[in-house]
Amino acid sequence: MRPVSRLIMISICVIFLLSYNLMFGAGFLQEFSSPPLKLSLNPSAATIKVGDKAEINLTVTSEPTSGTVCFSEQGFPSSGFTLTFLPQCTPVPQIGASAQLIVEATPAAAPQNFTALILATLGNQTASAPLTITVVPAIPPWIPWLGILVFVLVMGAALFRRPRSPKSKGKMNDV
Repeated sequence: MRPVSRLIMISICVIFLLSYNLMFGAGFLQEFSSPPLKLSLNPSAATIKVGDKAEINLTVTSEPTSGTVCFSEQGFPSSGFTLTFLPQCTPVPQIGASAQLIVEATPAAAPQNFTALILATLGNQTASAPLTITVVPAIPPWIPWLGILVFVLVMGAALFRRPRSPKSKGKMNDV
């Protein structure tokens, strides 16, 4: 057999084996793959005043499996927030598990809008869900402007008002 014919024959066999595996072996591979892990957040967006907290309910669902799921975050600013998972890790009893995330915007948090990921890890599986956070100032923005306006009005009145002349009660005597 010629080398070219041998190369063509080997290529046909490899292609046949690969296509057979992809067409008929997919069911075989699915039986041994890990069940899908899903994470949902309620609510998936929160507006927090500086100094306040928001509570987010976390629900993990998976096909019947057992183990311990642990929660974490990715994408929060490095300062200005305190995150508390209650509990941090929890056993998954056959179908799913619940937890709570408390997000606190400390006084160091700047007014901003961002999206972070909340992660749930069970064994070698990781599920994620986006959480949109909007941080607003603790006091409405019109309050400082009102203070500035009152200051300008008082200073303006003091600058542009003529001083009164003292009134005399009687006649002045000539000496």
